[in-house]
Amino acid sequence: MEKKDRTLSSIIILLTLGLMFYALSISGASNALEGKTVKDIMIYLIDNYLDLILMSYVFICFQIAGYVELKYKQDFITISLLSIIFTPLSVFFILQNEVEDD
Repeated sequence: MEKKDRTLSSIIILLTLGLMFYALSISGASNALEGKTVKDIMIYLIDNYLDLILMSYVFICFQIAGYVELKYKQDFITISLLSIIFTPLSVFFILQNEVEDD
């Protein structure tokens, strides 16, 4: 059953990425980025879309906290706060050190 779930999840992710790539390619957004460096794009995003960046960051932190809660049987609130204060990836290093100590 787990194999079916992974296959279905992979198919859904690939379809979603393909649809997003297609929508981006027909939108003409790539023409707006011509001649700009990555630094210019990052400054533009931070200046105009900081709220969306922060909401995305918190959403990713909650998703990783949920994953850690289910996989490692940890407290969701504690892991959420750890991942927001530090970074979501630091939670995995903290958990890896706890597992090695046990």
